[in-house]
Amino acid sequence: MSKLGCACGNTIPDQTDNLPYKGHILPDVHHHAFFEWIAQEAQSYVTAVREGQTNAWLLRRFTRSYVDLKLSDADVLNDHIYAKFLEFKRDMYECDHCGRIHVETHKDNLFVSYAPDNQKTNSVLSDAPGD
Repeated sequence: MSKLGCACGNTIPDQTDNLPYKGHILPDVHHHAFFEWIAQEAQSYVTAVREGQTNAWLLRRFTRSYVDLKLSDADVLNDHIYAKFLEFKRDMYECDHCGRIHVETHKDNLFVSYAPDNQKTNSVLSDAPGD
């Protein structure tokens, strides 16, 4: 997504990272499965490393061209976990004009919106909440 139109008329851009008005939701119905998957995959990777089977582990999960990049363990695990996170998460945005929260539905790029009771922007997704 690159822009989301709010009912107040504001346009919410999404063209970079680390946006103070964007967040992600991990629905509770996926929480356990996601973290269980992380633990299993991390254990599987550690075992492969200990047994000298790292390339075989990588080839079961990635393409040859990815394996040929020879990334660090941290980068490989980050990519692997993030790809799985993308399957489960939903995006959300807070309009910086009216405070309305827009939450992605289970269908990509469809959103439902909720207006705050206090009728103001509350910076709920920022690391420095507003007044």
